[in-house]
Amino acid sequence: MGSSSLNTRIRDEAAGRTKRVVLYLRVSSKRQMDTDSDVDPDGNSINTQDKWCRAFARKLGAVVVKVFIEPGNSAQTIEKRPEFRKMLAFLHEDGDIDAVIYYNRARVFRNYIDAGNTKQQLASIGVDLLSARENFGEGLTGEVMEALTDVFNWWMVRQSGEDIKAKMANKARNGGTIGKAPLGYLNVRKRVDGREIRTVALDPDRSHYIPMAFELMATGRETLESLQGKLTDAGLRMPRSGKGISTEGLRKLLRDRYYLGFVEHEGIEYPGRHTALIEDVELFDRVQRILDANGENHVRHRTHHHYLKGLLWCGRCEHRFVLTRAEGKSGGIYFYFFCRGRQEGVCDMPYVPVEVMEDGVERYYASSVTLSDDFRAEVALAVDEALTGDSALSDSLRAEYTKRLGVLDRKEDYYLDLAAEEGWPKDKLRAKLDAIRDEVRSITASLERADEQITTGREVITAALALLDDPGRLYKRSGETVRAILNRALFSRLYVDGDKIARATAREPFAELMDQHRSYHAARAAEGRTGTTTNKAALLAPPLAGQGWSRTAMVDLRGFEPLAPSMRTRCATGLRHRPLQRVKL
Repeated sequence: MGSSSLNTRIRDEAAGRTKRVVLYLRVSSKRQMDTDSDVDPDGNSINTQDKWCRAFARKLGAVVVKVFIEPGNSAQTIEKRPEFRKMLAFLHEDGDIDAVIYYNRARVFRNYIDAGNTKQQLASIGVDLLSARENFGEGLTGEVMEALTDVFNWWMVRQSGEDIKAKMANKARNGGTIGKAPLGYLNVRKRVDGREIRTVALDPDRSHYIPMAFELMATGRETLESLQGKLTDAGLRMPRSGKGISTEGLRKLLRDRYYLGFVEHEGIEYPGRHTALIEDVELFDRVQRILDANGENHVRHRTHHHYLKGLLWCGRCEHRFVLTRAEGKSGGIYFYFFCRGRQEGVCDMPYVPVEVMEDGVERYYASSVTLSDDFRAEVALAVDEALTGDSALSDSLRAEYTKRLGVLDRKEDYYLDLAAEEGWPKDKLRAKLDAIRDEVRSITASLERADEQITTGREVITAALALLDDPGRLYKRSGETVRAILNRALFSRLYVDGDKIARATAREPFAELMDQHRSYHAARAAEGRTGTTTNKAALLAPPLAGQGWSRTAMVDLRGFEPLAPSMRTRCATGLRHRPLQRVKL
């Protein structure tokens, strides 16, 4: 736009009034806020835009009333730009602004529809939109050139976005990390053959905390809050703030498969080039199950701590029991468990004092959580006999597994190539890849664990039998920490009725053992009445065949069983249970 036409639009010589304008300056990243204007000819800094817009205002003889700066907001629509919305509100409120000056159209509008709508909206209140760097001319021709520029800018944004999207997909396909590396890694730049390469390296100050976090969580003894405290005490600090990791940040960390060596783009997972900090897939999966279990139990550890929280459910209405704190008339503080159903008006279960509930669980352990000596002996003998003849995979089966892995590897490469291209249905490709990888994991696990599977199964069954030797005595003499471990290992839920445990939902393999124990003694009682002989091996067949226990469940049990003599001695001598008492303040 020439100076004569600008004077026509901006200055009304007859009125003799100096025109009032506002400036709108925008960059798409916070880094550009501090870019040196001397080396920024393209207007990618606030300083550059400010100088050009103020010079343009002086040329028009206008006074700058206000400057609106949109820092580091890359939104492509004006609705997502808070400063632009503030400017529109200011223009309507002031009512005496003649024009908005901006650096160029591309800085303001990335969408030709926004450009047209905004121009019409401002024209309705007598405000012009003027570019400091572009001269579109006057009249219809000028408006056409302005509109074509907006369409071209929109096309450039879309084209650039598609190009970036393709590059990101290709980077992920080749195992590269997209965006900021997670905690434990650093984004670094290296020069290779004279070229700068952006890659990811291990953070020497923080990477060793990641395996520590997974291993501690995998024990089943930690909550997110307790684990966060231990990691902070051990020295883990966030890179910028210097503070400990938040519990929500820790939750995301423990869920992130990046630590297994994978990168994800648009829902498709690719093998990454970065170093995996968690090499044991079983460890990662175990942590996921523990996080899922804690979420299902809805345990809240932030308010009142107790080792029975999350375990107790109402035997009448099957609502969850929660712990509450009450103050007595005489000033004492009391803790009770109460049913959520009572709170909702659908249950008549009374409040149960904490110490009464603790005694009820203790009695349940003594009366119901045990196996008779003869049954345990029968199971142990049957386990040894059943497993003695088993062996590792045959050579022919191992060869078939290896052949199948080769087929799956080629299929995975094929689908990954398709995922890197545009137009293919991502959901279907993701499902295909997930199915392939699940089969690969299953076959690989079978190959790697074939020789140790039998031994592990025997060890876990033996450990379960030993734990059920006299759990009531162990529970009675244990402190709160060991009680919590026992409860979590044996049960998913205890159903309460009054001051006693009415029934329980046991975890594997204890659920199957207890069921078989009942069947075993029922059969023996029938044998005594009828004079027939019970086939004990038939009763034990389901658990020994794995029908009641998954391989995963047996492996999960390791680490929960306080069975070693040293543990029993420590429980008997050093860990005396002290119930929560009523406290006078």
